[in-house]
Amino acid sequence: MSALVSQATVELEYQEASEYGASYGWEFSPLDAEKQLFTVQLVSSVDQERYWFEFRYDDYPEKPYLIEPFYPPTGERGTLVCFPKGPDTFFHPSGFICHPCSRRAYANHGEWAMSNWRLLAGGMNKLRYILDTFYHRINNQPYYHGRMAKHAAR
Repeated sequence: MSALVSQATVELEYQEASEYGASYGWEFSPLDAEKQLFTVQLVSSVDQERYWFEFRYDDYPEKPYLIEPFYPPTGERGTLVCFPKGPDTFFHPSGFICHPCSRRAYANHGEWAMSNWRLLAGGMNKLRYILDTFYHRINNQPYYHGRMAKHAAR
């Protein structure tokens, strides 16, 4: 996939998601066209915990985003402190988002074909819908039980 196609596609999705998420307080970093990445911060209304997600979009939309949860206060990436805890493995304790919308999940699901990711992802096949799902999971007590691991005092 051409970097120009990826950039143009993400620019449209980014604009739509940032406009939609403004009322929820979603905070977006600027798009980094050179590195083909951006970050988004979401806040849980349940406990005011902040969650950060990095989205790499090389080869998007041919391949899904590479989504990496991270925790800026300690610099941790993909560790339990970076993830919300829920009753299922959507936010997987092995350090990835277990859904076809996330490129990292494919290493753990040989039965999934990345070339078919949009169909596999169902309603989570664009940035706005991915973030909406993350946001509503961390703001819905049946799906949110705090962080997977405690963080150091700030």
